[in-house]
Amino acid sequence: MKHFIMGRLSMHDEKLSVVKLWFKKADSDLKNIENNLKADEPPTDTICFHAQQAIEKYIKGALIYFGKHITKTHDLVNLLTSISAYIPELEVFEDKLHEISRYGVEVRYPDIFYEPSLEEAKSAFEVALKVKDIVLSKIKI
Repeated sequence: MKHFIMGRLSMHDEKLSVVKLWFKKADSDLKNIENNLKADEPPTDTICFHAQQAIEKYIKGALIYFGKHITKTHDLVNLLTSISAYIPELEVFEDKLHEISRYGVEVRYPDIFYEPSLEEAKSAFEVALKVKDIVLSKIKI
């Protein structure tokens, strides 16, 4: 039930609305991955980029939920450090998040172009799905 204060949403409801928007954008990234994996020759760079983006958005949404300030970063390990006090279950992914962080930048530009394998792309997608599940299990929206 929404709380209205003089015809406006309360701060709590406004915060939840923002969190939901972060999660909706993350879900779009996951949908992009699902669609790309159906291709005859899946674009692994795009899949990995969207996996990184989904993880980043789930963690940033969670940080907002817990009242923390978010910074403009694609460094998933940095974000993990910020969220681990609230969702310590994510700490087991530190090594994977370090690897996936590079997909937020390296796969986007031809001068440092890196073509991940299909196995790497599927692994990044699986981590993104696990992060989503863990985050959503801790946040009641």
